Amino acid sequence: MNKKNIVEYLMNQTEDSKMYAKLIEDMEIAKMEINVARSMFNNVNDDKLIEVAIYSEYVARKRYDYLLSIARERGISVGINYVVDKNVQIAE
Repeated sequence: MNKKNIVEYLMNQTEDSKMYAKLIEDMEIAKMEINVARSMFNNVNDDKLIEVAIYSEYVARKRYDYLLSIARERGISVGINYVVDKNVQIAE
């Protein structure tokens, strides 16, 4: 391999890892949006706000499903360490 090929390979790896990290971050945000919508649904009494909560959860679920399909297509997954770290952060 020549230097140009090595540099191109490393650049692609860096861009891919940034894209993977962004995708996982967006999925985490979508999960939070689902939880916020559920909380809103459980805590409001106004019929219009209940409709907003239902619609908000629907939109967040669709966004999460879309991001999940992209992750599956690209073979992106997270390991047990990621799951444990996220749960420890939540507990703190």
